[in-house]
Amino acid sequence: MRIVNKRKFIRSILILIFVIVIFNVCISTIFNKPKYNMKTMDYIVLKKDTLWSIAEQYKMPDQDVRDYIDKIKEINNMRTATIYEGQAITIIIYEEVK
Repeated sequence: MRIVNKRKFIRSILILIFVIVIFNVCISTIFNKPKYNMKTMDYIVLKKDTLWSIAEQYKMPDQDVRDYIDKIKEINNMRTATIYEGQAITIIIYEEVK
């Protein structure tokens, strides 16, 4: 095989290498996401707590706050997101698996 245009050939090889590198980066980020163990814990609501503030503190890093709140409401058989000081609720704790 004879290379007619060396510039085109080199450019094609560089583009191919770039695409392979980008592909590898994407695949590694997809498969290397941290894994979490889920467990529950009883939580006593403090004076200025809201389900939103609790969710922001205990949710997974990439989890939507609203999804966490919905799970807490479901676990505690709550119809609304209203909580009161001194109330005991069950929350979800996520621990990263190493």
